[in-house]
Formats: sequence, C-alpha cells, structure tokens
Amino acid sequence: MVQGSALYDSSCGDTARVYYADNGLYIKTAAAGTLAHEAQMGQVFHAHGLGPQVLCYQAGEQDWLVTREAKGQDLTHHTHQPRLLCGQMGEKLRLLHDISGEGLPQSPSIRAYRQGNGVGERFERYVLMDGFPIASRQEAVQLAAAYRTRLKVDVLIHGDACLPNMMLENGRITSFIDFSCAGAGERHIDLFWAVWSLAFNLKTEQYTREFLAAYGQQDVDRDMIRAVSAMEALG
Repeated sequence: MVQGSALYDSSCGDTARVYYADNGLYIKTAAAGTLAHEAQMGQVFHAHGLGPQVLCYQAGEQDWLVTREAKGQDLTHHTHQPRLLCGQMGEKLRLLHDISGEGLPQSPSIRAYRQGNGVGERFERYVLMDGFPIASRQEAVQLAAAYRTRLKVDVLIHGDACLPNMMLENGRITSFIDFSCAGAGERHIDLFWAVWSLAFNLKTEQYTREFLAAYGQQDVDRDMIRAVSAMEALG
C-alpha cells in the first residue's frame, strides 16, 4: 500500500505510533488488541459517510490500522471563524446522534463513567467550565454519583468530539477522525467535549449557547453536560 511513498511520523501520544504516507494513507500501530475497537468504529463512521475509509486492520504481536486520509483541515485551523464552527459542529453532531446506537459496541467512555470514579484524590480542574460550574472535588463526586446511572446508551457518539477530531473542507465538516472512544453512548459526552473544546481553542465560553442552539436546545440537558464534566474531572 505504501511502497514507494515517503513516510512521516505524525504521532501525538506515547501509546501508539502514527505515520502518514504521501500517497494519502495513515498507518497506526499499537499494542496487540488495542486498535480493534477503533478499526470497527472507523468502519461504522465510514459507512454513514462520517469518516475516512478503513483499508486494513491486522492483529498480531502488534496491531496495525491503515485508513485513507480525511480531506480538509481539522477545525483548529478555523478558529478565526467561530460562528462557522458553531454551526457546523452543531449540525454534524446532530446528524451523528440521529444514528441509533443499537447493536453497536459501547463507547469506552460509558464503561469508564459507569464503573465509578472519585477514588483517590484526582481532580482535573482543566476540564471545568464557568458555564457549568463545579466548586469542589466533593461536589464533583456527588454530581457524578447522582448522574452515573442516568447515562444513556442510545445513540452513536464520537466520544472525543473536540476540534482536532473534525475535518472541514469548503466550509463544511466532511468527517470525523480518531474513533478510539466512539460507540453507542450518551450524547452529552459529545456535547461536553464540543463546548469544552470550543472554549479552549477560542479562549472564551461566549459561543457555548450558539453551538447548543445549532445542535438543538430541545435535546440538551445542561445538568447532564455538567455531570459529564464532573465525571471527566474525577478521571
């Protein structure tokens, strides 16, 4: 597949290596068994026109995953167009969440949240937002405990719906990338990461309401977004 192509290391983490081949392919390798879920969910997203094609998944002593390049640039290249981002993110996540999660494997995020957290002293304040306030670790523990059983597994979610994981071309989001957290899950996980990522990349929370309006306020539970932030802060 990559014979005669130049390879470039585009890895951004310690658990996997990612290489870009200049014939338009991405090659990812990681420990045995760790890419199976991502490969499966990549195929699901591609089947719905929401992700690049998965060409090959090979398991062995090391996992290998080969996908086509997603067209366009990720949304971090378009922070000078905040209203475009809000409209496109709201529209694309709405489309994604209209897909039933029935028959799909669960998002790893659902499993992690439902198993419970708050053990030890971990409390990651960087994920907290002024618009969804949590004053202390104790409040986060109480909020997570109250909402953990309310998490639904009814729609297809991306699981890490941040700006770097959505691709824009000609003013339209064309696809998602990185499906390691995708699966059947709770829509508010995606909504939390979307509003958090907008605030982080735009250095302001002023566009939260605009994004949620583009998504559809009738299906937004702000208390659930706050609860997801609590669960994430606790690890």
